[in-house]
Amino acid sequence: MPYAKYDGKDILYNNKEELLKKTGVSITDPILPAKNLVKITGTLSAFKGIFCYAPVGDDAYMSKEERKKRSAKIRSGAALATLTGNNSAGLAALGHDDSIHVSNYFPAQYFTAKLNNTIKLKGWLGYYKFNEGDLVEVVAEKHTDHYEVYAMLKASEQIISIIPPCYAGRKHALKRDIIPILLIYLLFVAGLVYLFSDFTLDNLIPAYTGSAVLVIPTILILYHKMINTNIKLVEQIFSVLGWQDVTNIDLIDISKKQVKKLIAQGKYSLEWNNNVDRFIRPHKGRYGFGFFYYDPEMFCKKNNDDLLAKPDNITKIDTELDDNLEDERKE
Repeated sequence: MPYAKYDGKDILYNNKEELLKKTGVSITDPILPAKNLVKITGTLSAFKGIFCYAPVGDDAYMSKEERKKRSAKIRSGAALATLTGNNSAGLAALGHDDSIHVSNYFPAQYFTAKLNNTIKLKGWLGYYKFNEGDLVEVVAEKHTDHYEVYAMLKASEQIISIIPPCYAGRKHALKRDIIPILLIYLLFVAGLVYLFSDFTLDNLIPAYTGSAVLVIPTILILYHKMINTNIKLVEQIFSVLGWQDVTNIDLIDISKKQVKKLIAQGKYSLEWNNNVDRFIRPHKGRYGFGFFYYDPEMFCKKNNDDLLAKPDNITKIDTELDDNLEDERKE
């Protein structure tokens, strides 16, 4: 069976098609964008994970119809480029179709589970290993036969596992993702001027001005796409959790600060076994594997009522016993 053992030997599948071909196990793509997120709380059971690349980049937030329209525009441009003699650009553009490009795939953990033994959960999260009997908070969207999960929190450990590549609100996403691109651009242009011309202000100004006409709009388009896809989703998740100032939350920074506190308290070992630890605790110095420490005292609202998974809040669909959580297999 392909289900994760969290021992460092688990296979990371390239896509769901490869998983189906090699194991016979069928899984579903993330449902994006999320529209009506809710928070439910309960006891976790029957948790099973599989490591696989998931389509969670910007293209995944587009409908198939939108991707078809985009593909048609690209093909029109390809035909025009070919007619004007730019065969290489034309051929490159013709390589696009309405599928989600491989650049939109990120490593993640697909899972199925039950909450309070009745509610069926599935979705895509970071690599964190949840256990039988964990008391968890789940941010999810209700569908016909399950809840699609986008984040799961284990309050006892103050750990949140979240769908990649979500990690921060727009202010910190700008700092981490866009500003480095801008700095690389500035250094690249300066390097070209230094190598091929006199390194003077008179040469730098026109070089930056000319290249900025193309580069700056590209950066703005990239940031706009991020705002309307994974950043929008992560801010929705933070809001459902009742966290304050969601545009200014950075789980990477917060996780690092929590690690420092735990080290000072003697609760975080500096020894790191990559085969095991990367599934049970966030790394002290890097991004990690899609799960983070969080500090409820830092940005949680007080007296925030949970949408508890109590019997009077559970619909008929939720209470249908689904003891067999095996994924659909290829006939």
